This record gives sequence, structure tokens and C-alpha cells, in this order.
Amino acid sequence: MIYSDTKLIVFLQTFSKKETEEFEKFIISPYFKQGRDLQPLYKAIVKFYPDFDPEKFNEEIIYKELYPDSDFGDRKSKDILKTLSSSLLKMAEEFMVISNLRKNKVLRNRTMLEELLDRDLVKYFSKYRDIADEVLNMKGELSGNRILEKYFIKGTDTRYFNSILDHGNYLKNAFKSGEYLSEYFLINLLRIAKLKYFSRAEDEIEHEKDIADLLFESMDIEKVLKISEDSPHNFLLAFHYYSYLSLIKKCDPVHFAKAKEIFYNNKSKISRMEKFYLYADLLNIQNLGYHFVKYTANRREIYDLLISCIEDGAYKLTKEAYMQPGFYRNVILNAIFFKDYEKAYEFTDKFSDELKPAYRKNMKFYSRALISFGKGDFEDALVNISKVKYDLVNFKVDVKLLSLKIFYELRMTEQAFSMTDTFRHYLKSNNEIPAELKESYSNFIKSYIRILNIREKKDKEEAMYMKKETEDEKLMAQRSWLIDKLEAL
Repeated sequence: MIYSDTKLIVFLQTFSKKETEEFEKFIISPYFKQGRDLQPLYKAIVKFYPDFDPEKFNEEIIYKELYPDSDFGDRKSKDILKTLSSSLLKMAEEFMVISNLRKNKVLRNRTMLEELLDRDLVKYFSKYRDIADEVLNMKGELSGNRILEKYFIKGTDTRYFNSILDHGNYLKNAFKSGEYLSEYFLINLLRIAKLKYFSRAEDEIEHEKDIADLLFESMDIEKVLKISEDSPHNFLLAFHYYSYLSLIKKCDPVHFAKAKEIFYNNKSKISRMEKFYLYADLLNIQNLGYHFVKYTANRREIYDLLISCIEDGAYKLTKEAYMQPGFYRNVILNAIFFKDYEKAYEFTDKFSDELKPAYRKNMKFYSRALISFGKGDFEDALVNISKVKYDLVNFKVDVKLLSLKIFYELRMTEQAFSMTDTFRHYLKSNNEIPAELKESYSNFIKSYIRILNIREKKDKEEAMYMKKETEDEKLMAQRSWLIDKLEAL
């Protein structure tokens, strides 16, 4: 393994500029220092942050930085660098854990309460408990995990009241902790039920029934919702229940509307991360619904949800995280579907820099090519698509499909035939694309070549015959585009 791919360097790449500075202070701190002086190694490595370009950064360069008068390559020199790197990795792991504890005020407060109880410092418990409560109940931070955290905090309360022999409050808090745990359990049970359904519907994976399934089947969730209607967490349970009902009924609009209304009425109460997951649920249901029936109404709902998700900043789990390329692509594709070209251009300008650096230019060029193609500016689409170089499997296919459509519109027949040949070889050698999807692409290539020949011959009768075949074919990528071209012939 090359040095830039080692766990140490991969971890360091995730550090912010501020964290790289804090980490240096961390490794020289007398409290955390573990014998070896790791600062020289870190200083040598961090010079290459954040890219750690393999062409300029390797073991020999780092070793020479540490020991300029020694040669690198023998077993001893490699062992020395390996040992130092291993020690620095352990420090990085420790730093990441402590940094997380500093950021996670809820966990930090609970840890402090547990320490007070462990050390029999119960007279200070109430003061720190108030601080924990303040953080735990902050507005706009509710989530399923926050409910679980309330359960853990109630656990410290029961320990506290037990230690001061207050039996009444001990029981009261024990019962409340059970209530929180029950709410968390039911919410998570519904989440798992939805996940299983998605995996069956999309990946065709069958799951054996387990305890969670049996428990879920034996419950009357409607009754539970009525019993718990006064709980501040009731809306989360209701959302997951009605979104589940919509899902299993192939995007039933009544239950979907109910789940969406519950979410929109309460989204100001929940955390960014929880919004991310609930938006994902709604989008997945609509995507599945569109897969079943291909209604434009589903597509409109998907686009509106994507825009709302962007406006709420819920398109990524944390502020520091990168936007997922799949989300970026879906926004562009749906904007183009509804001919909302201004919004599409605005999105590429504003959000391309939120992708991982390795994806930014390619995604922007690809998106610009899609927008130009949608507008009928095929020359500009060709200019942009020619600049794209993709490593992601799905996008390699997307680029090839779009390139073929551009070649068709510009009557670049020679390039079109060359690309179909390249596409065929790519599909044949690729083992990551599912068999059915691969077949749909292969069918597209065959149909594409036939259309080129039909256009050349100007054979209208053959075009109409092929249109019927294309409509009837079970597996066909870009079906609507092919039909449009055949109708135009």
C-alpha cells in the first residue's frame, strides 16, 4: 500500500485546517504524549496537507525529512517509519474521539453526570443536571437519537435518587426512562420496517422474519399513537407510521400526504440530521412510486421535495459534510425534466463547490451539458460533455448515454458508431452493473444503431414498427428519448 493510502493519511485528510493545528498541540501535550516525540513526523507529513499527492508524497520523502543523512529502503528504515506512523495514528484516533466529545455537548454532559455519580459527588448533581437538560431540550434539535439520549439521562436520574434514598422520585424517573425507551424502540422499529421494504423493492433482497417483524405485526400502532398523543415525540412516531403505510401501498397518496403534513408542520422542531433522514424517506417513497407508475405528479413531488430540502439545508448530514453526487444529479435531472433551466444553472453555480473536490469540475461540466441538451443547444452540450472524466460507475454510463444523444442530434454518425462500440466493451467488462440494468443498456445500444440506420434510409414504416417494439420491450434504457426520435422520423 502506498503511504498516501494508509489509514493515518486518510484520517488526516479529513481534518480541517484548524484541526491540523490543534492536533499538533495535542501530540506535544505532556498529558497525551506517549513516549515518542511524534512532532517531527507530523510536521513532515502535514506539509503535504490536504492533497497528499502520491507523486510528491511518499515514505522515502518523509523518512529523508526525518533522517536526511540516512538512506530509505532497507527493512530497518521501513520499520522505523512504520512504528512512528503507527504511534501517530493512535494519537489521531484519540484526538478524533476527544474532539467528538467536545462537540457533542449532550454526550459530554451525560458523561459528567455519570462521573459525579461514580465519584459519589451527588451534592453537585442537580446543578449539572440542569445544564444537561438545557442542552438536551434545545429547540430545533429533536431526533430519534435525542429521545434515546433522554432515556440515558433518566438513567442517571434514577441512580441519583436511589443514592439519596428518594424512592418516590426513583420510581417516577424509572418509569419515565421506560417511556422514552419505548418511544425510541417503536420509531426505530418502523424505520427498520421501511428499510426492509425498500431493500425488497429496489434490490430484490428477501429477508427472513425476525423478532422485529413479529413484534411489529402484533402491534396496533394506531392505538399506540392515540395513547401517546400528548407526548412531544408523538409526531415522529406518526410520521414513520404513515410513511410506512404509504410505502407498502406503492406510494399511496393519502398516507403520503399525511406523513408529509406531519413532517412540514413539525420540521422546525427537529435537528438537521433528522430532517435529512425524513426528507430521504419522503423522496424514496416518491421515487418508488414513480418507478411503479411513471406519473408526472410523482416527479413534481420529487422536485418540490428536493428544492425544499435545499432550502432547509437538509441535503447533507452536517454543515461540514459534502453533498452526495447522487443528490446533486437528481436536482439537475428533475429541474431539466420540468424545463426549469434557470434553477438548474443557479444550482450548479451555487452548490458545485459543496461536492467532494474530486467530483466538482466533472459534475459541473456534466450538468451544464445536460442543461444545454435540454434547451436544444447541442453544440454547447458537446463542449461540456467532452470535458467530463468520471470514475463513478453510474456517471460513466450517464456520460456515454448523453454523448450518444448529442452525437445523434448533431449527426456525428462516425463518432456515434465509435461510442456504441466503446459502450458495448465497457458493459461487457464491467461486473458492478446489475444484470437487468446491463441488459437495458445493451438494448438501448441496439435500438440506437437501428435508429441511425432508419434515419439514413428514411424508412418511416420501419420507424413505426420499431416504435411498437421499443414500447413493448421490458428492459430499455432511455425509452422515452428513443420513442421521441422514432416519432420524429
